[in-house]
Amino acid sequence: MFNGIASAPRTTSASRPQEKLAQYPFLYIAPTQSYGLGLFTARPLASKDIAVRVRDPNYLRELRSHAEAHALGFGHTDIFQVGEDKFLLPFGGLDDFTNHSCEPNCGLRVFSDGFDMVALRDIAVHEELTYDYSTHQEHPEEDMPCRCGTPSCRGVIRSFSTLPVALRKYYLDLGVVAAFIAKREATGQAAF
Repeated sequence: MFNGIASAPRTTSASRPQEKLAQYPFLYIAPTQSYGLGLFTARPLASKDIAVRVRDPNYLRELRSHAEAHALGFGHTDIFQVGEDKFLLPFGGLDDFTNHSCEPNCGLRVFSDGFDMVALRDIAVHEELTYDYSTHQEHPEEDMPCRCGTPSCRGVIRSFSTLPVALRKYYLDLGVVAAFIAKREATGQAAF
């Protein structure tokens, strides 16, 4: 695993991405074919390497409900779900530039004080870092079009509970599913 990981301090949404990138000299933001800007690696990553580690005791301090986030003008692609009706707004972190893929090369492990972006397979130099947004989404109003272009593209990014059983098991076994969703899956609770 990559051991030279810096912790990114959380600041306001006015934070400049280049300040965060300075902590990760092997990462860069560049245009993508489908999603505008994305996060890329300038060095190879091995499966299970931590590509990005963010630690901040205030990481989950400013959560909003779905209704509050939308009332503030944030849409589907702006917010990140961390609880039943708890969403993080964008704050200028590297994760704000991480795009969805139906065949992701990374997964997120979220903690109360930040997250780790973990490589799910070997990742080549100059490859975009992606994760499956459905692994952290369980809300009936958060469906969004998918333009990832992978062979297994689902066409729409939906809640975790809508994924095929085998894919849900795969992500759960890797430990890259939001804790509130994983708990629901373990107890057999219905979504929504």
